[in-house]
Amino acid sequence: MSTARIKSMQKASPVISGISRSLLALAIAAGGSSVAFAAEDKNEGIEEVNVIGDLNLDRQTSIGKLNIPVDETPFSISLRDKEFFDTTGSKSIQDTLQYTAGVNGGTYGVDSRGDWSTIRAVEPVMFVDGLQSIFGSYTSSRANLYAYERVEILKGPSSVLYGQGSTGGIVNLVSKRPKSEFGGELMVQGGDYNRKVIAGDVTGAFDADGEWLYRVVGYARDADAQVDHVEDNSTLFMPSVSWRPSADTEVTFLASYQKDETGTTAAFLPWGGTRIDNVNGDIPTDTFLSEPGWDKYDTEQTAYSIWVDHRFDESWGINAGLRYSEGEVDYNSMYADFDLTQRLNKDISDISRTAYMKDATSDLLIFDLRVSGEVSTGLLEHNLSFGLDSQDAEINEDKIYAVGAGGSINIFDPVYGYVPEGIEPYDYPKTSTEQLGFYIQDQVSLGNFIVNAGLRKDITKSRTEGENADSEDATTMRLGVMYAFDSGISPYVSYSESFEPVAGTDSSGRAFRPVEGEQIEAGIKFQPEGTNLLVTASAYEIKQKNFLTYDLSSAGSGEATQLGGVEIDGLELEASGKWGNLTLIANYSTTNSEITESTAYYEVGTELEAVPEEQFSFWGNYDFGDWVPGLSVGLGARYVGESYAGMDKTREIVLSQFTGVPAYYAYYDALLAEFPTDNPSYTLYDATIGYTLDSWKFQVNVKNLTDEVHTTSCLSRGDCFYGERRYVTAEARYIF
Repeated sequence: MSTARIKSMQKASPVISGISRSLLALAIAAGGSSVAFAAEDKNEGIEEVNVIGDLNLDRQTSIGKLNIPVDETPFSISLRDKEFFDTTGSKSIQDTLQYTAGVNGGTYGVDSRGDWSTIRAVEPVMFVDGLQSIFGSYTSSRANLYAYERVEILKGPSSVLYGQGSTGGIVNLVSKRPKSEFGGELMVQGGDYNRKVIAGDVTGAFDADGEWLYRVVGYARDADAQVDHVEDNSTLFMPSVSWRPSADTEVTFLASYQKDETGTTAAFLPWGGTRIDNVNGDIPTDTFLSEPGWDKYDTEQTAYSIWVDHRFDESWGINAGLRYSEGEVDYNSMYADFDLTQRLNKDISDISRTAYMKDATSDLLIFDLRVSGEVSTGLLEHNLSFGLDSQDAEINEDKIYAVGAGGSINIFDPVYGYVPEGIEPYDYPKTSTEQLGFYIQDQVSLGNFIVNAGLRKDITKSRTEGENADSEDATTMRLGVMYAFDSGISPYVSYSESFEPVAGTDSSGRAFRPVEGEQIEAGIKFQPEGTNLLVTASAYEIKQKNFLTYDLSSAGSGEATQLGGVEIDGLELEASGKWGNLTLIANYSTTNSEITESTAYYEVGTELEAVPEEQFSFWGNYDFGDWVPGLSVGLGARYVGESYAGMDKTREIVLSQFTGVPAYYAYYDALLAEFPTDNPSYTLYDATIGYTLDSWKFQVNVKNLTDEVHTTSCLSRGDCFYGERRYVTAEARYIF
């Protein structure tokens, strides 16, 4: 990255230079709009979105561990519910994140193995019902969206609430649970890539008194992927039962079984033919570089969860959650070797393949217990939560990473049939992670002032079989202050910290240090009276230490390394809700990052890779029922701006090897000049049309309406990722 660009990025920091003017302008604009919005039907009211249903037992969401509406929380939270999933035609968790400010949903394009995203430039940690769900890499099934009724995004460090957590934030999935009223749906769906889905969801009460409730969720998908020779099949069965012996107590048991069969959709394609011209032409987006019949990413996962909620009185209650899960992964893949000599050939056609095999099992026991209540001390109103949580994760892996063992294949005319013999995964030592955390949180109200303060102590222990355990402990905090004007405008400022132990060692055998982060954020939330429209603006600055990244100097080994320090800042604007017959979500965000410290000189002053500098998205769905009963139409646009690709770092490494060989130096200098430093921007459009007739709802969705061929990112290690092509689905739902 050029020096001029770095200086420009620093001058553009929205936190230091423009925060007051930006937020004041938004507040004035929002205040000017309040009359129009307030003119809507007052009886429609605001949908109360609780940060957690501690005492009312609703459990609408569990992301904040307090019974506080989102518009009274001095931190950034975005929520996406089932109605949004269905209307936008979301097929995965990753899809639901693509209309959220500050979130890049789909960093590495089409990848059926998991959901990849960044929040504020950092990969988030995934939670289910407030309990961490993923440990390690490729050790679990991809979350099935049909199992959940809400996706919650908490932006920024969140260790006070959840212990080990990402600096960028967390994504929490809220499971479907029993309801007292009988209802449900049956759904059939078809679409591109031979997609066939049948699913059902039914809930109700076993008895007339509503003491025993049930819910059964089932889902089966038979489909192909965008990439040739890869299936995208999934089966889910999730029954649950709730017992309500009194109005103050609820015990819920939920079991989940999921089995997926898929394979290598992320082929780690070279730059030549994807991002830059190749004399052989463009690499097709359905290119498969592994071996049919041998390639697989098959997973099986079973989980058992229990929640106990009890209210002692009108002010105090207790919540406990426990989940045990076990998973199996059977993974075979081939892809182009991470050899820069091969990947820097812009006219590449024949590539040498790496064979990767992995068998993994995981056993997870996660627990969270908290006591919450309300108390008054003079003029102060307290909403308190005291809790402890624990995690016990055991991962057992057999794997092999064999460079060149997959033989050679032509990218443009692949001939399959070479499966290496005599290669078996090595039995790696079993690893385990234990964590115990204690936390306290208090939201204090004094008139229109709101103060949220939290403190947490974590003790973690990581052990590799046959070695001594590594122990870490940390104390983290967060503090937020908000003033809620009667007009519905609520400015706030907050500070938060994160702590994330990292298992493993770098290429020199040194154990990784915990990733630590801190964030300062300021913003405004505006909810016009009598509406459910929420408008937010926020500006933040993050400082992170010990950031984990790919070791470019050891390309081909797959090793990771830790950077010294990273600074990230950005601005986020988001509006969501209903205005008459229009349901809308609109977002705009900027994200700037800079590596401030590193053991590699070529890293300092550069940005984090594949993080868009600017994003904009808009989704609107209009109900035409006043003119054509039952008809609704929706349109969406997603703009993802340029992002840093890091090829200037690759250039420094390659040229440093030929400083004494002028001919080679000149050759690679000219060659690398053709590799751009940035990933290009792209804009995608989505659409839907729906028709409701009595209990039936028919809907057609199109993702990437114009069938834009695009790469979501290319990286300095020499690989690129295609985004999703046009994907059409048609479905019928019978709702009862």
